[in-house]
Amino acid sequence: MPPQPRDITGWAPGDPNEPIISLTVRCNQRCVFCSRGAEVVQYSPARIRAVIAEHKDSVCFEGGEPTLAPDVFKWIRHAKKSGVRDIVLVTNGHGLEDPALARRYLAAGVTLFNVNMPAHTEQAYDAVTQTRGNFPRRVAAVKNLIAAAGPKKVRLTFVVNTLMLKSMPAYAAFILREFPGLFYVEINALKLLGNSAARRWLVPPLSAAAPYLQKTFKLLSGGGLNFLTDGFPLCYMKGYEQHSIDAQAMARGETKFSMGEKGNCPPCARCTLAPLCSGPRKDYTALFGWKELRPSKLDPAAVLAKFERPRGKARRAAGKVG
Repeated sequence: MPPQPRDITGWAPGDPNEPIISLTVRCNQRCVFCSRGAEVVQYSPARIRAVIAEHKDSVCFEGGEPTLAPDVFKWIRHAKKSGVRDIVLVTNGHGLEDPALARRYLAAGVTLFNVNMPAHTEQAYDAVTQTRGNFPRRVAAVKNLIAAAGPKKVRLTFVVNTLMLKSMPAYAAFILREFPGLFYVEINALKLLGNSAARRWLVPPLSAAAPYLQKTFKLLSGGGLNFLTDGFPLCYMKGYEQHSIDAQAMARGETKFSMGEKGNCPPCARCTLAPLCSGPRKDYTALFGWKELRPSKLDPAAVLAKFERPRGKARRAAGKVG
């Protein structure tokens, strides 16, 4: 028998959990930006039950690629039976171009599909995922999920990296054109963790990323598609500060588990938006320092006025990709 994946976090019954369930260490892609390491945790049945018992607002089923887990439907049904309101499947879309399979996940209890869509062309998709021939199937999967699940049931995740940075506006135009009915897209800063830790060259400096972020935000806003961001300080979100996940949470007086991965720097002490900003990622400032940060003088009230009405925890913390 091959060695079984271990829970290396030291978790014990009664310990607090994030609303995230890792069902398998297996994955059919090798995304260059993946922040999961060689020792990915596969949760024990006891821990899965504990997470579901602890979090009735939402839980996210992840991996690896959770659709490869043999017991994925068992645990989704268990979450639904246990009264979890929002059940999120974090996936690369494997197999979901099949309408029958999509309907099966919906029937089991999935309420939101979070699909990793890292590129907008076959060549780029192959390069970023280190696979071949999957792009047409993944596009078909997203379209199929939108058709099967209906409005506000499918979101995409895009991880900003140097391979795709200059193509971000084209990516935005692609998803606007190809995926009408998409709920939203989340644009994340790359984490130098796990498999990506040795690929520091994948992280663009904020100053280099800024013009492409701005063009992408403008296209998405103009096209009527909502978007959220994670890992970008508000001084690099000019005009779009309300789309920051952390800013939304901090405005409500809430905290997120991932805020611990970020931190304020000396320039933040002079920034008027510091009460709404968790700062840049710590792995980013370890790589580039903090001299790119430019304290804002914007009135925080102007940002608060633009926040949307809260949409529920599953919509704000619907799983991690990258």
